[in-house]
Amino acid sequence: MAARPVRESIQEIDDNSWLIGNKVLLSRAPLSQCTWEDGNGGGYLISDATIPLPETRPLSDASDIKLVYDAGGVSAVFIVGEAFCKVRVLDVPRVTREHVTLEWLHRRTWSFAIPKVLHYTEHDGRYYIILSRVPGQTLDSLWVNLSEPMRHHYAERVVDICKELAVPADRSSISGVDGNTLSERYLCGRKVDCSPHNLRKACQELTMDCSALVFYHCDLGPSNILVDPANGSIGIIDWETAGFVPVEWIMTKFRVSSGMNLSNGDELDWRRRVINRMRELGFTDVVEHFVRWGK
Repeated sequence: MAARPVRESIQEIDDNSWLIGNKVLLSRAPLSQCTWEDGNGGGYLISDATIPLPETRPLSDASDIKLVYDAGGVSAVFIVGEAFCKVRVLDVPRVTREHVTLEWLHRRTWSFAIPKVLHYTEHDGRYYIILSRVPGQTLDSLWVNLSEPMRHHYAERVVDICKELAVPADRSSISGVDGNTLSERYLCGRKVDCSPHNLRKACQELTMDCSALVFYHCDLGPSNILVDPANGSIGIIDWETAGFVPVEWIMTKFRVSSGMNLSNGDELDWRRRVINRMRELGFTDVVEHFVRWGK
């Protein structure tokens, strides 16, 4: 069977069951049997799909399962009750899987929320992971209505989280937590080689200190930060690009990545506040070298 587009990775069997990637059966279930809740008094259960596969149809407009993110033929995200199902083409060799990073994170205690891994699998060159929903709304969606003190607060809070995350590496490789590839494409060069060897070469060319590496979430844009101003909670999602890097990369990434921009209003406001706070705390960057290196 030919692979469907990534955005069509979940197909309906009927109103109460779905097929994920031709391998996984997703079914409605009572709370006493479910893997996670649907937010309406019931839940969902994961099991292996039967062979032969059942007939399916595309998700209907009335379906409880919705496509909420579509990155062309590379990745897609579906909301499934109180969880998200992420599907990604495995286009980076030996990349550290997100569930591995989250398992590493869950062995520690943090001042912010992170998703729980509910299920993961991979086949036919695609990686599937189902994650619990982290409470809150994205900082990006709330920013335009936040007061000046709250904007300042969240910029400081995320810089504090960067410091909190900066656990010294237990290895010498610029890589994921398991020593495999960190898919930090900003450091991969034109050949898009994200291997630990090539990332170290790039960081050395950029004059970063590779002798003391720290853990970093390399995609801390405002869409990956979930907040609830009412209770002060904050959560961080999308850990697929996280691993051990030179400390200079923390501030450099905020300065060079448009992925840190807001989607409305002054797009640079969030980045500017974070960068200013990092400067106050003594963070350094290699932006001038990066600009020359990328030419």
